[in-house]
Amino acid sequence: MKYIEHVKELTRHFIKNRETETTIAQLSVLLNCSERHSKTVMKYLHEQGHIRWVVQKGRGKKPKITVLQSNDELQLTEAKHNIQQGHYKDAFQIIQQFDSHEQADFQRWFEEYLGLSQENTMELGNDVLRYPFYETSLIMDPPYLLSRHDAHMVQQIFDRLVEYDSVSQQLLPRIAHHWESTDGQQWIFYLRKGVRFHHGRELTSDDVKATFQRFPVHDLITQNLKQIDTPSKNVIIFHLKNPNFLFPRYLSNKKASIIPIEMIEKDENFRLHPVGCGPFQLVRHDEDIVRLDVFPDYYGNRPWLDRVEIIKTPFTIHDESKHPLLLNAPDASWREIRVQEEGADYITFNCRKNGPMQDERFRRFIYSIVNRADFCLRAGNEKVAYSFVTDRSMILKNREHQPSTEYIPLDGVVKIAAQQIRKDANHEREAFILQQQLAEHGIVSIVELIQLHELNDSLFNHYDLFVGGIALGEDRLLSALTASQSSSSMIYPFLTDEMRKIVDQQITIIKESRTDTTRWETYFQLESYLTTNHSLLFLTHRSHTIYEPGNSPYENIRLDRNGRIDYRKVWKQAVR
Repeated sequence: MKYIEHVKELTRHFIKNRETETTIAQLSVLLNCSERHSKTVMKYLHEQGHIRWVVQKGRGKKPKITVLQSNDELQLTEAKHNIQQGHYKDAFQIIQQFDSHEQADFQRWFEEYLGLSQENTMELGNDVLRYPFYETSLIMDPPYLLSRHDAHMVQQIFDRLVEYDSVSQQLLPRIAHHWESTDGQQWIFYLRKGVRFHHGRELTSDDVKATFQRFPVHDLITQNLKQIDTPSKNVIIFHLKNPNFLFPRYLSNKKASIIPIEMIEKDENFRLHPVGCGPFQLVRHDEDIVRLDVFPDYYGNRPWLDRVEIIKTPFTIHDESKHPLLLNAPDASWREIRVQEEGADYITFNCRKNGPMQDERFRRFIYSIVNRADFCLRAGNEKVAYSFVTDRSMILKNREHQPSTEYIPLDGVVKIAAQQIRKDANHEREAFILQQQLAEHGIVSIVELIQLHELNDSLFNHYDLFVGGIALGEDRLLSALTASQSSSSMIYPFLTDEMRKIVDQQITIIKESRTDTTRWETYFQLESYLTTNHSLLFLTHRSHTIYEPGNSPYENIRLDRNGRIDYRKVWKQAVR
């Protein structure tokens, strides 16, 4: 707002709606500017409706000023202006100084600003989705994403060679239009022509090769990768060390999103300002907002939305605001949209470390004293888990049996590690519940938070128990297999050599199989082995719920398996 500081000074000096005589000389001192500029300011503020400025003709007659807003009203106007200009942090700092009544006024206005809207521009229309979200530090460099928030953004900005459709349970062509293998060991992918990155360059097989060459050496794809050939710019050949008929499905993982390698080399902050070839391009990522604009040269189906604005909003405002995607229904007319998250929270037992967890009897004792129901949130969005897969949990629920409750004495302190992805995104609550349950049976323990990106061999050897969780992706089988062998899940690193050998054998059978029926049967045998040996204890499944108006014209506002809305699929019906 032009001259906003001058208006603030006037509202502090003059009483609202009270006409007061003054002089240009007095105003120039008050506003700390020249008399000539003071006249310009008064004229502008009068025209904009902030004040009423009356200049009286005649010798000795003073001009009269009437301030039309109080200081609080002015600050509210300034906050709204900041919102409209995209300066959200400045606006929220102003609002947080208000009392509850004034904050409520702002929130009523803010809820109208949010949601789906059409803004008139030089183009035919500009369909925008705005919604508030709490502050979170995103990592959008695909191989290094940590959370479901990271994965959700990567899905919008990048594309992969293929995409797994959870409904049809089939791989769909994306950057690759065809792929083939006769032996499961050599895989040939044929790339579409004319696929362009957001910065304009055409994607080639060299980009695909460079993408996989920068994968960490411990990654499951890298471990089985022998060589990559690029006989032409639209053909790439992967040579594997061992046959894997699931290999194309590994490439549907969001971590396998294709990047322009020169952008990684140029921008050390690529994880904050990524460039991909997906349907949306990141145009702004700062302390105020994450903004995605539709990519006009996208090779696939163009999204209906033109822009998505994710506003970083304090909890005090976020919790109360109303928009088309609410976490709580204002009344019975709002429709519930709920999805059960695949994956689970769990406890793993360090069978490798010298200590009590090497004794299977002690692990069985821990199993017997853990009450899984205590880990469920009261809101009703969690259920007791017996597998990473919710359908399997429902089956096993009816077969649950309590292991032996034989008391095993323990000297010393049990060290519990609680998974932390980032601040305020961790399993500390679950670890403290476990600690309390252990204490009730005379077992002393300590809890420490550990960052996922800091995991290493020394940490693996330091803790007795690990409390964490994973959310399975659209391809549940691949996600579950990855969790079984990944170091970040703390399942495989805690197993003895003999246990690892059995896990590896089971996973090899899965990779060499050509039917999902056999794969799933073998995977559930693997889960059963880990739980029967009391090295893995499942705790809870999460679910996600949002609400939309019962008469909502919006279509495809659907939550994915991680409780996120795919912006690529949202559209709005015409008004009937």
